[in-house]
Amino acid sequence: MAPAFTKTRWVSEKEWVVVAAGLLVILGSYLLLGSRTTLWDRDEPRFARAAVEMLDSGNYMAITFNGETWPDKPVLTYWLMALAIRVLGPTELACRLFGILGTAVTCGVTFGIGRRLLGRQAGLWAMVILASTLQMLVIGAAATSDAILLPFTIGAMAVFAGTRQGGIRPAHAIGIGLLTGLAMLVKGPMGLMPALAILTVLLLERKEPTVRPASFALIAASVVIGGVIFCAWAVPASAATEGEFLRVFIGRHVIGRALRPMEHHGGNFLLYLPYYIPVVIGGFFPWTLHLPGALSALAGGRIGGPSGRRLFLGWILPPFVAMSLAATKLPHYIVFIWPALALIVAGTIAAARTGLLTSRDRNWLRGGVWFFGPVAGAIGLGLMIGPWFVAVPGLRGWGAVGGLVVLAMAVLAIREHLADRVQRSAVILIVGMAAFQVPLQAGVLPALEQVKISPALAHAVNTRTGPGVPVSAYKYGEPTLNFYLGRTIEYLNSPEGVLEWTVRPGPGILVIPRDRLDQIREELGQLPVEELSAVKGFNYSKGKYVEVLVLLRNLEQQ
Repeated sequence: MAPAFTKTRWVSEKEWVVVAAGLLVILGSYLLLGSRTTLWDRDEPRFARAAVEMLDSGNYMAITFNGETWPDKPVLTYWLMALAIRVLGPTELACRLFGILGTAVTCGVTFGIGRRLLGRQAGLWAMVILASTLQMLVIGAAATSDAILLPFTIGAMAVFAGTRQGGIRPAHAIGIGLLTGLAMLVKGPMGLMPALAILTVLLLERKEPTVRPASFALIAASVVIGGVIFCAWAVPASAATEGEFLRVFIGRHVIGRALRPMEHHGGNFLLYLPYYIPVVIGGFFPWTLHLPGALSALAGGRIGGPSGRRLFLGWILPPFVAMSLAATKLPHYIVFIWPALALIVAGTIAAARTGLLTSRDRNWLRGGVWFFGPVAGAIGLGLMIGPWFVAVPGLRGWGAVGGLVVLAMAVLAIREHLADRVQRSAVILIVGMAAFQVPLQAGVLPALEQVKISPALAHAVNTRTGPGVPVSAYKYGEPTLNFYLGRTIEYLNSPEGVLEWTVRPGPGILVIPRDRLDQIREELGQLPVEELSAVKGFNYSKGKYVEVLVLLRNLEQQ
């Protein structure tokens, strides 16, 4: 019989040393990862530049980007980034710092939940599993809101986990409400994911003695508390922007994204209903090797017993279904379920060691090879073969090393996994993902920096012109240029606008792709400008190579 949840001490003194050491390794790894690259278009520089403008203006209520109101996200991410920038300056690491700290906190809280509900070993496994998934490596060291959101949402789930034996009390509802409010200040309605999960669990457990009618009322009250915290900022912010925040954020980014695909992220309802299945297969790599077996064990009540089945199903399924039904879809929309997936995989690894898994579970575990193997092969071979199709110095060698690490990890892990040595295969995945960080951070990421366009453009402009020289752009609107320039950019809308720009009095800068300039010259003739710099590189957000020029107008007048 599978063990049910048992109440245990938070952590012993010896365990504290192990957990602290693990979290320091995770934090150090993510800090190093976050310092290895400039910002990536387009979300990172939007958050970062808005935080810089918040500091420059001293306006901490209304968010701006490029000097205009930017109501796309609530304010807490910008506040935290602005704090880090004030201390460390406008650097990449400052902009990513609170996301990295949030990742470490999330891993620590995941350990706490696993320790309390599944045992010490499962808690430690869950902490490491979560930190080493591909999705966490992407968002955990990024200057975006996702890794900042996670500590609050999983914190709410941790408070709920503490009610598993005695039921929900007013103090729990207040704690969940406070965390929900902070989560909503990070990402609006996405902060309500814990409430959705908790209500689902309560419905599944409605016949249990710990679930009383007051339990539902208390969770509803926690949502109200969260809403009040959110409105304490949102109402005056909307007033400060003459209603634009509520109109754009609620109208377009909440309701609009739910009803229709935005920015090409979505599509036909029936076609995109299974969208998040490949997201899990790829984003939860490499632990998809164990995930099918974990789902089998969860369904059979062998991870925390029937209570565990209800908790984790309620945590995983509602957000997965809700985000699948929304018209706009992005991989990070379901990252809330990542700690739950890490916990059930950790519970399965621990259960395999103690002989609690059934033959059916072990069959499903072996079946994980069919999900893990193709992704590992695609990543490994892609790193080895892909660099031969791009002219990036140093990428071929480091890509080959990274690809070999991934393929070696996959071969060794699959061998142990098929031999029913589940824990050994898990150890190989941890060692392999740690080893993969070496070529990734030492070579692959630095090599890719060489073909980034905006930092080089900004350097050319800032070293030749003073901060008072206005900058315009035509057909090049990447937010990284805003961040690294540190100036407001005027965006021109037509060839005629470019021509008008050339005859303005005073000095000026124009950033324009060479092919667009050639088209304008064919239509309108030569322009009275001087070429300051030309940067060839890869536009990651558009997926193509391009040469971008910096043109000067009336340079002698600056």
